[in-house]
Amino acid sequence: MEQIIQDIKSRLTNFQEKYNEGNLYTIKSYVKEFFVDEEDTSFIGAGLDSWCFGLEKIINMIKTYWEDESYYLEKIELDIDKAIINVENSVAIIALHGKNTRNIKEKKVCEAVIEQLSKTLNNEDLSKSDLIRLSVKITETLNHIKMGEEYVFPFRITIVMVNDGLKWMIKHMNLSYCADDLNMLSNENIDDKYKTIRIDNKDSIEIREVQEVLKTLQEAYDKRDASLVDSYAEELLDNNELTSIIGTDSGEVFYGFNEAKELLESDWKYWGDFNLNRENSFISILNNIAVVCSKSLIKFTWPEKRVCSWPKGALEYYFKENKTNTELLNLMLESINNALHTLLIENNKNTLSMRFVGVLVKRDGKWKFNHMHFSDCVDNTPARLKD
Repeated sequence: MEQIIQDIKSRLTNFQEKYNEGNLYTIKSYVKEFFVDEEDTSFIGAGLDSWCFGLEKIINMIKTYWEDESYYLEKIELDIDKAIINVENSVAIIALHGKNTRNIKEKKVCEAVIEQLSKTLNNEDLSKSDLIRLSVKITETLNHIKMGEEYVFPFRITIVMVNDGLKWMIKHMNLSYCADDLNMLSNENIDDKYKTIRIDNKDSIEIREVQEVLKTLQEAYDKRDASLVDSYAEELLDNNELTSIIGTDSGEVFYGFNEAKELLESDWKYWGDFNLNRENSFISILNNIAVVCSKSLIKFTWPEKRVCSWPKGALEYYFKENKTNTELLNLMLESINNALHTLLIENNKNTLSMRFVGVLVKRDGKWKFNHMHFSDCVDNTPARLKD
């Protein structure tokens, strides 16, 4: 098994090295070298519409990443040594972190915010919420400037690879950034682009079995009953030390059955109302492995008392982090403005578009999740690493 893991890591290293060459003349051969040439092979990028099935679309998306720096993926650094790799026969489930690093001049950062200021303040429909959002943006920008001109944007990746008898090839890949600024949606008349993907699932006994597991997962999130976490975890999660769940925040990575169970409990206690949209899920069966991908929605309820307590929690955290007085005041201004902005939009915009990727393993006739990846859709500047 150790040799297999090393083979996979070597393959990922080679994938990264050739990706960072950014050679547009060889992009087709590059994609064919690493991705399975089948119409349902997938690469899901960070944005709302970054769903690519088949090599031609994957080639076009990678070409866009190499040419357009606004996607923050022209170069990547993968933490391959710390990757979680679970090998099930000829299929490998991989969870790992990566980052994009770049130098952004203070002048460029300021000019972008000033442009946003001008555009927003000249809007005829300018609102109180817009003004507070601008205040948050200015505070964030000033804090970023103090951190220097090297920006690190961390991301997370789920990869499912298959062995074709000669080498390991990517069958499914999902990349996500943490969001720096969430695009909240109105609760009514949500456009289909936030809910559906174009899929062509082939009906089979295995797919129907996986759909039943998704039904149970949705049932668990609908009930949000923490007293049932043990029974649902037993029914839904693969009891394996290599089981992993990636949450929406950069620090939310949970390993093993117990930590995965704790995340479910935390979600049901503190998170929003999550809708998996299982009726429109893409499902790929690879022997005893199933890969599930779907656009999802989450609706938040923010009672005023709870939102008003957020800055207190932030203050306690920053005290523990030994921030200087100036740093603390700037960060608390940002926290208070964020809370005020949330209270202002709560009545009409509290739904968020997300993606869900799950990888299930079939053991003793039962499908259970070995890996889950929850992520926000990020089409603008992702969250910067602050620590």
